[in-house]
Amino acid sequence: MPKPLRETALEPGTPAGVSRRRFLGAVAAGSAGALLAGGAPRGEARASIAAIEQAQAEALPEEDFWAEVRREFLISDELAYMNSGTLGPLPKPVFYAVVDGYRALAADPGRENPRQEAVQDVLREKLASFVNAAPGEVALTRNTTEGMSFIANGLDLNAGDEILCTFHEHPGGLEPWKIKAKRYGVVVRELPFPIPASDPAEILNRFEDAITPRTRVISVSHATYPTGFMLPVRELAALARTRGILTLVDGAHAIGMIDLDMNDLGADFYASSPYKWAGAPVGTGFLYMRRESQDRVWPTVASMGWDEEEAGAKRYDRLSQRAGPLLLATIRALEFQNAIGRGRIEQRVRALAARLRERLREIPGVTLYASDHPELCCGLTGFTLEGFDRMEVVDTLWRRNRVWVRETDHGLNTVRASTHHYNTEEQVDRLAEGVHRIFSEGTL
Repeated sequence: MPKPLRETALEPGTPAGVSRRRFLGAVAAGSAGALLAGGAPRGEARASIAAIEQAQAEALPEEDFWAEVRREFLISDELAYMNSGTLGPLPKPVFYAVVDGYRALAADPGRENPRQEAVQDVLREKLASFVNAAPGEVALTRNTTEGMSFIANGLDLNAGDEILCTFHEHPGGLEPWKIKAKRYGVVVRELPFPIPASDPAEILNRFEDAITPRTRVISVSHATYPTGFMLPVRELAALARTRGILTLVDGAHAIGMIDLDMNDLGADFYASSPYKWAGAPVGTGFLYMRRESQDRVWPTVASMGWDEEEAGAKRYDRLSQRAGPLLLATIRALEFQNAIGRGRIEQRVRALAARLRERLREIPGVTLYASDHPELCCGLTGFTLEGFDRMEVVDTLWRRNRVWVRETDHGLNTVRASTHHYNTEEQVDRLAEGVHRIFSEGTL
């Protein structure tokens, strides 16, 4: 069993290291929002998007611009948080949208609830624009796993039909197919590939060679969660379409990290979680469903409207009552990212990840699992330290360096770092220096 993380004198989630007792007292007094924002009124937090737009207009130097962006988060300066691949921090406008939404719902539920419920269609339109899809192709979910399950559960498949996956799929993308296999006798095939791979064609060829007359679905991650390997989804989708095969993509890590374009990717179905890299609150997700592929899928959750085909993807998310404040906050998250610029965010993410890979390559004993090919790498960087257990490494980096990363396994003993736009070059260097110190001093 790994040792628990040791306590620190300050609590990194609060700007001034506020004590747990003081924090809970503020919650009881109804002032948690002001406390977490360092005393700033909510009106100032609502101005975050305008502040980013102003910084864009002033054409600030690159690091000055990103410093302005970082000020719109509640993360303390001492914390180098590098785990957006699990859960990303909320920007101020998103945090306050959640707080204000629940406050309004508590104060006037009769009128506020239908207003917040109506936001579903607004969010659907915003998400569609964000990923270059049509509103009728976007279903609202609570996370990627739910979207993956909707497709696996909703397709009519027969015993012996094959699903092609990779050997590094997340349980949320793989287990729905395993249920299908146990219930209906479909065959799930997990294809291995080199870690790291050096050429997209190498992956494409492996899938092409694995296709048989019984292959019905190619179901893969856009970015694999153990190492951050990016699959050539566009090419896989094009290959599948020529063979009459459906494509389902686990895109949990893509939205908010790269500039997504559903029409360009060409997948039939794409599930994602905006609460990782897009700054949305936890419990929010979406499922892209190509319009011409929707009639292949039965709804999993049924309520009024489930059989109205003209409603498009909307009929697949008839969950009845939803958490309206989370819908409102997700709209704010998309607006915040748009203010920065999706292309600019992707460039920043890739630049920081490239810096981390460069620093880690300089350290003897580090094995990088990230590819050198620009199409096969992203803001997730997986690596291992020869002779050290991944859990001890994660613990040590936190205790010594206040760097928060995570571990994964799949037989690779991996430490995984997420570099996002709110991270700094200093934080990237701090992580690399922490790794170097582990080799010289150990993990005690």
